[in-house]
Amino acid sequence: MTKYYTIGMAGHIDHGKTTLTKALTGVDTDRLKEEKERQISIELGYAPLRMEDGSILSIIDVPGHERFIRQMIAGVTGIDLVILVVAADEGVMPQTKEHLEILKFLKVQKGIIAITKKDKVEEELLELVEEEILDELEGSIFQDAPVVFLNSIKKDGMEELKQVIVNELKNLQVKQEVGNFRLPIDQVFSLKGQGTVVRGTIMEGAIQNDEELEVLPSGLLVKARQLQVHNAKVKKATAGQRVAVNLPNIRTAEIKRGDVLVHTHTYETTDTIDVSLQFVKKPQHPIKQRSLIKVHIGTAEVLGRIVFFDRNEYIGESSEEVLCQIRLEEAITAKRGDKFIIRRPTPVETVGGGWIIQAKGSKYKFGKETLHRLEKVKEGSPEQRVKQTLAKHYLLEGKGIQAETGLTDKEMESLMDDRKIIRIKEKLFTSSDHVVDLKKKLTDYIKSYHQTHPLKIGVSKAELLSSQMNSFPSELVEYVMEILLEEGIIQRRESLLYTPEFKPHFPSAWRKRMEQVVSRLESDGLTPKPFVEYGQEAGLPEKELHELRYYLIYQNKAYELNDKHLISVMNVTVSVRALKKKYPQELELGQVKDELEVSRKYLIPYMELLDSLGITQRMDTKRYWA
Repeated sequence: MTKYYTIGMAGHIDHGKTTLTKALTGVDTDRLKEEKERQISIELGYAPLRMEDGSILSIIDVPGHERFIRQMIAGVTGIDLVILVVAADEGVMPQTKEHLEILKFLKVQKGIIAITKKDKVEEELLELVEEEILDELEGSIFQDAPVVFLNSIKKDGMEELKQVIVNELKNLQVKQEVGNFRLPIDQVFSLKGQGTVVRGTIMEGAIQNDEELEVLPSGLLVKARQLQVHNAKVKKATAGQRVAVNLPNIRTAEIKRGDVLVHTHTYETTDTIDVSLQFVKKPQHPIKQRSLIKVHIGTAEVLGRIVFFDRNEYIGESSEEVLCQIRLEEAITAKRGDKFIIRRPTPVETVGGGWIIQAKGSKYKFGKETLHRLEKVKEGSPEQRVKQTLAKHYLLEGKGIQAETGLTDKEMESLMDDRKIIRIKEKLFTSSDHVVDLKKKLTDYIKSYHQTHPLKIGVSKAELLSSQMNSFPSELVEYVMEILLEEGIIQRRESLLYTPEFKPHFPSAWRKRMEQVVSRLESDGLTPKPFVEYGQEAGLPEKELHELRYYLIYQNKAYELNDKHLISVMNVTVSVRALKKKYPQELELGQVKDELEVSRKYLIPYMELLDSLGITQRMDTKRYWA
């Protein structure tokens, strides 16, 4: 497998980064007319370098002038190794030091010191030059880095530098083709006959020809028509590769540096990030609460304000880690783990950097409780981070969970396999904690309903849904209802839900009066009084009488004769048995009236009841047993 790496050239202006890049690769990265005229790098320069072991490097030549620090930050984001270029005749300079701070905040782990222009210093003084440079670099990633002396114009020392690069890369993990495709855009231009082209270094994932893509934060939908890696057409490009993507049918004005190219529906944008931040030891001015700062993340540069939760300003008392929040004026595309740099807009200076612990922050209160929460988010395992995220949202799409927690696809799949994350719909996920919690809440509500309404079979689905609507999304409530039904924890009769062990019964406080109502109803046979009169005679309140009526009907102890009257099921059963014995084939109203000795007031609703129950079938003036 071909290995791809990205190497950055950093250092002070005019220390020979561009010349060294050309000596290594044969490519002059100063391509702009202004760069040629002024003999300084203004934009990022890129050049490929194929090593003897078959690995392919993308060399990024970043501007050294302090006016172009934005481009420098965009260039070193995501690099695997940095070559710090220091001129032998000048040593470590101000921009060298600022570059060192930026590299530290971006957590670049590997570095090589390239001391250029060695011909400018007498041979016997080179050892002293190295000592002075190493003294200046103590405490940085370069304090134990290999050192190579070079004369780039004569290509003296190039082979040694290449070998050092190979040795350093051996211990680096190759970027894998995992995660969702993400390409921070650092160049946008158009080609005649081709249309818009964007360039960048793939942070993660892979891209193929003709794939549907999305430009964030705008949400513009595009299609990759052609891919090139260092001017060679390819069908696929993966993490770590420098790639150019042709996007037909859109204008270059619709895309800018700082935008991110992703697969559709895989990433979300955010304007509030919870961060772990470190500051330079001695900023020129205190960083006050809600200070305006520039955030450099990926290739984007966005204004924002720092929100502290444990102080009102940072004055540079230590290099401690500060957990805080940055509220941005524009949306960015980011996820947990992404590194960033912050700079003061005026007076201009780099003041710190850090990493995102949660990509979609909320508004929190000032104080220890918020700090404790952020600490848990920062230190949390994948499972803990998911719990904390879903504790806020209950339901999220998979891409939303990954955006906030920084989970990889593999981590998501593992948590799903362990039932820590549960899919409730095609795209919606919740946590197992929410399911367990809601199962208990729904079961407890039904049990409580049984106690309050012992005469009723159960609670209606609509009421149960409504009981949780202020706390849980309806999709989640319905999902958990179905789980409870599948597990037999609750049962359903039509639209009513109840626990299996529950049997409707008379409440103890009204048992005797309700038994009196039932007894009177049964004793009145087929000529009952209006049901409300039985309640009045027994001294049963209207509410309890209403629930008794419901109970008698649903427990099949009484039928509704009409709106005002109930009739005992037992009495109907006995009367039907007598009629069948007397008239086994057919019967008419007059015969029923004589046999049962009931008036027409009761006769008509009685016979209609038999029809509705399917006991009889009416044909003209006669009825037949069904």
